[in-house]
Amino acid sequence: MIHVNNLHKHFGDSHVLRGISCDIQPREVVCIIGPSGSGKSTLLRCMNALEQVNEGEVTVNGFALHDRRSNLNAMRESVGMVFQRFNLFPHMTVLENLIMAPLSLNKMSRSEAIALADTLLDKVGLNDKRDAWPSSLSGGQQQRVAIARALAMHPSIMLFDEPTSALDPELVGEVLAVMKTLAEEGMTMVIVTHEMGFAREVADRVIFIDQGIIQEQGTPEQIFSAPTNPRTAAFLSKVL
Repeated sequence: MIHVNNLHKHFGDSHVLRGISCDIQPREVVCIIGPSGSGKSTLLRCMNALEQVNEGEVTVNGFALHDRRSNLNAMRESVGMVFQRFNLFPHMTVLENLIMAPLSLNKMSRSEAIALADTLLDKVGLNDKRDAWPSSLSGGQQQRVAIARALAMHPSIMLFDEPTSALDPELVGEVLAVMKTLAEEGMTMVIVTHEMGFAREVADRVIFIDQGIIQEQGTPEQIFSAPTNPRTAAFLSKVL
């Protein structure tokens, strides 16, 4: 569903991604780990064309993101993105946040969009908050609403950029529980995360990135229990 070949990304003189190549298969859950500044989030943003490719190829659901002629809006309709910050519209209620895109982009009727929103709020355990303002919610609740909002477009791929990094520790579990449910339901997911226990439990594959290069990738068991790259081992020794 995602094909990345020899991806390079520069920000001025900084060479952030240095020839990244990887493939994401349908229903696969891939966790990307690595130190801060290693290029993890930049790689994820290139998978949704939020960052422009300088060199190489990125193809998502058949859309060539490195080709400026590609219809990026059509691609994004099938790819949900959840950020570190929740990015909810503060002047809209939870329900209004969820129904906006289905109404404007998918041309749903209001009744259909509300029924879908209620179903998704049930999924993330927040139906009692449908008429609340985002500012009245905890960080964990806001992030669960953000996940529900992304799911409202019926994406075939979900991208998560450190979705728990802005949360208080006691709120992390409620967001990870929703993500575990999505994984169990077969959603294709790429997750940049510092939650090593979550990656070990949920991922089909773990990719370790450092200095803009994939240093090692494999099953959680292989990466966390028997890494072959000394840089991977050194990183894990500090975070586990």
